[in-house]
Amino acid sequence: MTRIAHLSDLHLSPVPFPAEWPWRLKPVLGWINWRRQPGAHDNAMAARTIAAVAAAGADHIAVTGDLIELGLTAEYAAAKAALAGLGHPARVAWAPGNHDCYTTDTRRRIRAALGDWLAPGPAGGDLRAQFPRLDLVGRAALVTLCSGTPTWTFSAEGELGPAQLDRLDRLLAGLDRTLVLPVIAIHHPPEAPGLSRLKRLRDGSALLGLLARHRCPLLLHGHLHEACRREVVVDGQTVTCIGAPSASATGRHGEDAAGFTIVTVTDSLSWTAEMIPTG
Repeated sequence: MTRIAHLSDLHLSPVPFPAEWPWRLKPVLGWINWRRQPGAHDNAMAARTIAAVAAAGADHIAVTGDLIELGLTAEYAAAKAALAGLGHPARVAWAPGNHDCYTTDTRRRIRAALGDWLAPGPAGGDLRAQFPRLDLVGRAALVTLCSGTPTWTFSAEGELGPAQLDRLDRLLAGLDRTLVLPVIAIHHPPEAPGLSRLKRLRDGSALLGLLARHRCPLLLHGHLHEACRREVVVDGQTVTCIGAPSASATGRHGEDAAGFTIVTVTDSLSWTAEMIPTG
C-alpha cells in the first residue's frame, strides 16, 4: 500500500509591497487585490496543515502550486522554508502554479531558491522545460507537471505547452502499468465548469485526451481553493480530478477552509482519496 499526501495553494503571507527591481505593474495590482481580502489566508493555518501532513506519515507529498503570491525574492525564501518543512526534496514534489511564476523575472528567483525541488533541466529559460518530474513511490508513479508560466497582467491562466505534453506522452508510454498506477499532479485543473477563461488551463483538453489515451485514472490539482472531485469521461475513459482547498485558507471569505488529501494506492493498483480538514 502506497500513500501520497496532496496539499495546495499555501499563498504564504504577509505579502510585501513589490518595490524590488525590475518594477512591474502586475505585482502591484496583485498586492492591491491581496490587501482587499484581509484574513483570507493565514500562515499559522498553513503551518498547521504542514504539520498535519507530516504527521500523516505519507510515503510521498505532492504540492500543487501557488506557494506564494507575487513572485518576490522574500516570498521564495518563505516558500523554501515551507517546502523544507514538509520533507527532503526527494520525497516532496512541487507543481508550480500561476502565482509561483507570476512574471518573467521569477524564473531566476525560482531556480535560486527552489532549485532542489525541480527536476534536472536547462539552467535558464522556460521553467516548464524541467517537467514532467517522475517519482516512483511503491505502487504509484507520481507525475508532476508545470502549468505555471508568466501570463499577461489580468490573467491567471496556465499552459503546459506542446513540448511538455510530448515529454509526458513518452513518459506515460514507458510506464509498466502492471506494476504502478500513474497519479498526475498539476496546479490548474484541466476542466472546471464555470471557471473564468482568465483562470483556465489553456491546453486542458489536450492533457485530458493524453491521459485518457494512456488510461491514467487520477489527477490531483489546486487553483480552485476547493475540496472537489470531478469525473471527466474522454473517449470512454474516466479521469478523476481531485482538488484540494488552500492549505492556508481560514474560510472567512467563502472559500473552503484548509485541508489536504490522502491518496492510497493498493497493491492491486486500485486507489482511494480521503479529504482531511486541517481542523
